[in-house]
Amino acid sequence: MPETTDSPPRRGHRLLRGLRAQLLLWTILPLAVVLVALSLAGVTRHRQAMTRMVEDRDRGLATAEANRLGREIAQQTATLTRLAATLPALAAPSAAFSLPDGVTGGAGEGLALLDARGRLLAASPAAGGWSNAPLSAILAARTAAVGSPQYETDLTGAEAARLLIAVPAGDKAALIAALPVETLDLSASSLMMEGEAQGVMLVLDRTGRRVHHHDPRGLIPDASIFADLPATGSGSTYLRDRLGRELLVSYAQVEPPGWTLITAEDVRAITAMGMSVVEVLPLLLLFVAVVALLAVSLGVINVVRPLQELDRRAGRVAWGDFDAVAQPVGGVQEIDDLRATLAQMAARIRAYQAGMRDYLTAITQGQEAERSRLAHELHDVAIQGLIALKQRGQMASKALAHDPARASARLQELTGLIDEEIVSLRRIIGDLRPIYLEDLGFVPALEMLARQTEARYGLRVHLTVQGQVIRLAPDLELAAYRIAQQALDNVAAHAHAGNAWAEIVFAADSLTLLVCDDGVGFTPPDQPADLARQGHFGLMGMRERALLYGGQLTITSAPGQGAVVTARLPLLH
Repeated sequence: MPETTDSPPRRGHRLLRGLRAQLLLWTILPLAVVLVALSLAGVTRHRQAMTRMVEDRDRGLATAEANRLGREIAQQTATLTRLAATLPALAAPSAAFSLPDGVTGGAGEGLALLDARGRLLAASPAAGGWSNAPLSAILAARTAAVGSPQYETDLTGAEAARLLIAVPAGDKAALIAALPVETLDLSASSLMMEGEAQGVMLVLDRTGRRVHHHDPRGLIPDASIFADLPATGSGSTYLRDRLGRELLVSYAQVEPPGWTLITAEDVRAITAMGMSVVEVLPLLLLFVAVVALLAVSLGVINVVRPLQELDRRAGRVAWGDFDAVAQPVGGVQEIDDLRATLAQMAARIRAYQAGMRDYLTAITQGQEAERSRLAHELHDVAIQGLIALKQRGQMASKALAHDPARASARLQELTGLIDEEIVSLRRIIGDLRPIYLEDLGFVPALEMLARQTEARYGLRVHLTVQGQVIRLAPDLELAAYRIAQQALDNVAAHAHAGNAWAEIVFAADSLTLLVCDDGVGFTPPDQPADLARQGHFGLMGMRERALLYGGQLTITSAPGQGAVVTARLPLLH
């Protein structure tokens, strides 16, 4: 059959039948639009308000901390200026001259007195190598020239940055104090601002170098993004780092010594804080309630019932009725698509069975060839040997001269045993390869099987044939014969029945074999795969033989009501 494609009207009809389309077009879409619009408007207003509040807060925090830091540095400068006014003037370095350490309350790194040319005149005991460093000499020269306090940030040769404060000491000298940056309580400020702003704090000197950096989350790996901030004043702005993240940056100048205090937060964290769950929750609950009611009502009509029907048909497919899912089951389009998928799977299973049929046919033919070889070997070797043994016994019987009566009796007994063995071997040969099937055909072979079953088990077998009897393919006749043989063996072994009925129906395209009994019956499993689990290996083998030739096997039984086994085999022309 040539493939057909859906026309545009039919494709549109399929889309409208879909559950998603029905929910969207009739109920969910209008309500969702209204609810989403209201929610977005409220969330947007809250985000804007939250952003403005965070900007004001960060800017206020940065300005307050910058002013506090500036006041603390100014107090240190004033103390150093008062000390410088009490020092005597020195024209040359003096080892005997010493300076006190009280200007920083014992927390600084000492004092140093340098002349206008940057030469060290004297230093306190706590002063280290910084007192004789080039940076100190330059700072002293500038301070002497300007005549007012000057500041430098020393970031070299120390575990932490230090602030150098220089004040004029007379007309030709400058008094310098080294103050570690951490003594200005910047660590406490960082923790306070982290708790308030959930961000980071940095302090940069006039050249953009980091004097202090508190960033436990690793938000600012590089301070170069702050290079374009204004050199004076305070404010807030938005910057984007190298990773593409948008940052809210607040800054304020620290005067003195001309530092810049900066706070930064990730804008995504701020906008996440702006969503009010309490305000959005009623809308979400209303939306969920409406959707749930619609889903239940539409689901029962268009989903649950069609799915139940599809499940029932899928169970029939499991038993080999692959055409059970060929017709639509109703409901939404997705269920019909699922049914179509099951139909495709059934077609693939048929194709798989066709491939397996060739494979299993080869195995079956090999088994039957081996049985045939064994049958011929038993006939040509074992039976002929027994016949020869019989002849020898007869000859011995005639040759005996003494006690002829006793010898003749024993030989006669031997002859009887040999006859029985011949009969037994011939019966085994018949079981291995039904000779009547090859010579006379399927129906005569079944008639012989019925008589043998009656003789062996005492079970009355009633055989009927309907339709025009024809010869089938040898492998198909053998498969049907083995199914009938196994069915009658099952009745004799397990059913405790007195009668069995075997019916053969020849049709134009199929052969139907039905075997039933009046025995105790049993409860068949729901799925064919459970046959092996429950020990019904004979039934499993019968089903596999039927599937091997593209047929199917059904089992109907109940406790106390006997059993009916029906095998339908297609006739391959």
